Amino acid sequence: MRKLLLSIAVLTGFGVPTLTAQDFILQGCYWSCPEQAPGSLPDSATLAFWVDRMSEQAPELAYAGFTHLWLPNLTADAPASIQKLLDQLSGQGIQTVAEVSYQKDSLAMLQQQMFRLYDSLQVQSFSISESDQLRPKAYAKAITEAYQQGLQPDLLIKGSPTFNRKNYLEQWVVKVLQQLPGEVQADLSPRVYDYSLREVLRTTCVDSTFDARILFERSIRDNSPLSGYNIVTLVNHPAFKDQDGVANTRDDIIAEPLLAYAYILTNNQIGLPTVFYGDYYGGLSELDGYLDKQPLRKSIDQLLKAHREFIFNSTSIEYLNRRGTDKRAFYESGDSTRVLIYQMDGSNTQAGLANYPPGNKDVLVAINFGQDTLRLTQQLNMANVEAGDYFTDILSQSLTPKAEVTPYDSTHRVPNAVRLSLPPRSYSIWVQGRAHRVVPSRVELTTDAFSDYVELTWETAYERQVLGYEIERSVSGGNFEKLGTVRAMGSGDAAASYLYLDKDVFPNEQLTYRIKVLDTEGGYEYSPEMSTRLKERKLNFELLQSSQPNEKAIRVISNYQGRAELSVIDASGQEVFTRSQPLKRGENLTRVDLSRLPTGVYFISFSTDKQRRWSTKVVKL
Repeated sequence: MRKLLLSIAVLTGFGVPTLTAQDFILQGCYWSCPEQAPGSLPDSATLAFWVDRMSEQAPELAYAGFTHLWLPNLTADAPASIQKLLDQLSGQGIQTVAEVSYQKDSLAMLQQQMFRLYDSLQVQSFSISESDQLRPKAYAKAITEAYQQGLQPDLLIKGSPTFNRKNYLEQWVVKVLQQLPGEVQADLSPRVYDYSLREVLRTTCVDSTFDARILFERSIRDNSPLSGYNIVTLVNHPAFKDQDGVANTRDDIIAEPLLAYAYILTNNQIGLPTVFYGDYYGGLSELDGYLDKQPLRKSIDQLLKAHREFIFNSTSIEYLNRRGTDKRAFYESGDSTRVLIYQMDGSNTQAGLANYPPGNKDVLVAINFGQDTLRLTQQLNMANVEAGDYFTDILSQSLTPKAEVTPYDSTHRVPNAVRLSLPPRSYSIWVQGRAHRVVPSRVELTTDAFSDYVELTWETAYERQVLGYEIERSVSGGNFEKLGTVRAMGSGDAAASYLYLDKDVFPNEQLTYRIKVLDTEGGYEYSPEMSTRLKERKLNFELLQSSQPNEKAIRVISNYQGRAELSVIDASGQEVFTRSQPLKRGENLTRVDLSRLPTGVYFISFSTDKQRRWSTKVVKL
């Protein structure tokens, strides 16, 4: 079977780490910034504000999926409050990335900075800035010596102060890898920032005439023998602040960066993604230049969750509409030069491995940078796909909730085709076959249906600023309506569990539930929806032998609670005895005394809900 094109490129002889989870970096500028003096701190009140803010945000950042947090200009003699913050982050599984600097002929100083940060703050990830060219051979020697002395950094990222030295960083990291001993390569993975990709992303976002497909050609990953394991991608960063004062140059921020994030967070081949704190929290970040911006947090959280469930561990990608592609396409509307369409092999993803049989979970991504609605018929790679398959929109952001694969679109002459439609300046992700909608929520809801009620349980990862929860239900596709309210038990970092019983239910109805999380500032979020039906009411009857003459015993096994009518009817059809009795879930044992009745044939019957459920013939001697 053919594999998707453009599988991960690996330099011969260079080890590629085996990942167990996708890493994501949140990077930002809090109490000090890169252009300030290293280790410079604000007044104690401002510092306390940021330490408290970041400590509170740690659980939600960890739950969103961030594994690393870049804190600029940490120093080994940082105040105790910062040590407390780092402990809080570590407790949530978030590693700190510290900035260290290299100056001419100061490799020993670079090593010293790393060791001091490791010894005092347990920092094991570093971003390296330079004021003079850091030579690959010397750098390889320095990190090898540090490794041999017991320092094994989780991340080593190299930046460049000018952002525009063409091919410098990719050539630099190739030379570093060539100098590293084999045993060091197995544990260290030197990385560089992909400024080239970032510049093309910036241009694509701001220039409506720019060919977006050039993104497929300009990343380090797509333009060199390096793999994504040696690359870190970025969209915005504190360093991009229009330092040159010239409009539309590479040091500008991207004012509307969501489509750029959609690309780096869905293409798992191009490097380790970073998200800028100002973009993530918008005005809530308290950062200059972002006070009037809307946060991208919900959209980014949705992309992170989709990446973890459907994209992480995808082994190959094909850029379906790259320039010079052999894949046919027909554009009913939209600009073909302003669109990115790519397909990933989903066999080894979480969804692919969980599928039965494993595999058949390819992923389609479409990003429309254009100002017009995209209506497209696109040929697919059929390595893992068959005609008649379909792809499900898991973000619910497109105009094509379900894209079916047709063997040949004769109208547009496109073989193995799907039809996709996207609004202007938008994106979405389609997953092969049935797939649930990805909803970024701290709440995990489960439902357990019985014959006469539904049990709802939900767990929340943290309850910071949570006021309470509303339980909402939709019946047979109708509008959601509120069933009840539950107050939050806590207000901090701890997880919590809740139970709610919905007894106002009827058989043969499709019941869909969701939890609305209310926060203390008037906002809210929803849990993913869960659908269920009541179980069919079932009764099992058994006539037992009794130790008493003329006594009959009946055992009833029920899967619901209610009431039952026990009747005794003679051969002429006359009811000679009746009794109402409770019916409990599980085993029920009832006895019938026939000793006072004349000799003859009788019928014992059970009725529930005014319907006869069971009848048996007995003989009174």
